[in-house]
Amino acid sequence: MKIVHMADSHLGFSAYGRVDRWGRNQREEMIYQGFGEIIEKIIDLAPDAVVHAGDVFHHVRPRIRPLYVFKQSLERLTEAGIPVIIISGNHDAPKSYAAQSPFTLFEGMEGVHIAHHYRYERFEIDGCQFHCIPFCLGPEDYLEEFRKVQEFRMESSPGRDVLVMHGLVEALWDRRLRTVGEHELKESFLKGDFSYIALGHYHGQAQVAQNAWYSGSVEYFRFGEAKDDKGLLLVDLDSGRVEQIPVRERYMIDLDPVDCAGLSSREIEEAVAAVCDDVGLKDKIVRLRLKDASREAYRSLRQRFIGELKNQALHLEILPEFKEDLPIIETEPMDSKELPLEFKKFIEGEAAEGGIPPTIKEDVVSYGTDLMTKISEKRTTECFDASQ
Repeated sequence: MKIVHMADSHLGFSAYGRVDRWGRNQREEMIYQGFGEIIEKIIDLAPDAVVHAGDVFHHVRPRIRPLYVFKQSLERLTEAGIPVIIISGNHDAPKSYAAQSPFTLFEGMEGVHIAHHYRYERFEIDGCQFHCIPFCLGPEDYLEEFRKVQEFRMESSPGRDVLVMHGLVEALWDRRLRTVGEHELKESFLKGDFSYIALGHYHGQAQVAQNAWYSGSVEYFRFGEAKDDKGLLLVDLDSGRVEQIPVRERYMIDLDPVDCAGLSSREIEEAVAAVCDDVGLKDKIVRLRLKDASREAYRSLRQRFIGELKNQALHLEILPEFKEDLPIIETEPMDSKELPLEFKKFIEGEAAEGGIPPTIKEDVVSYGTDLMTKISEKRTTECFDASQ
């Protein structure tokens, strides 16, 4: 029997404020598109079952769009004859018994098995027992639910058993994400003779015991994951073989720092442009650090230049790392006649990033460029009255 193990899809996650022509967050849409591609990949692999080990959704109260995308995906899998086992994670589980779980909407779907009531549930598929412990309200609750697993196994005949849990094992606790409801899983959970243990929450693919794996998240969510390979795990329960299946090209890139010691602002721009050209910014999320830059040179970088780079990427972070004892670098002066144009480019860049509401952008540009024009015209005078 073969299963696909996945986790941490975080449908509904959005970031960076960049929107498409329909006003939808581009980062969020990228995740929906990627999830659809993953579903098609699973159908091509034709496993006997799919296990999602928690955090299907990024929010405990998802909006209509992520709910609809997930429902469509479940229907694609079940229509292909692939049953699905799901547990809730710390992101998509209510933090009290009074709140309603988003997974209640999918209960009763044929071929879909969901554990989300803070307690152990067991599902049998083709003679394999899937022991599911979803998100629990207290860390101590996991031990009690795990005892139920052990009791069932002691009373039943040996067979194929898969344990599914969401949390961070003790060995990885130093890598915790510090999110609400993040619980530590005891190493004792990993010592049973299960055919396989499918874990969720940790976003990197990692083997933490002979038969226990984190599948990792299927998308990139923070720069700490930039060097990770994202994908699925194809598990053969009979042989114990685990195959890593890549599904996403690396689009989050944490670049090596650019050494800016002794560089002028224009030289820094040239170095940054060269690095960005090499990696290609289109549809990527990129972070670039400027090592040992002088404050004066960094402040003199042209906003038009920075804005044009940011417009190419889905998201670009340029982070200066100043060295205070560097001598002040003489920077190239800006022609005062360029001030209005530079200001307009800056405002357009800010608006594209969501920093300025579209309704006031034109007013800001009009007032600002008029002000910059007056500054340029009166540059040679002793003072300038902004109220004129």
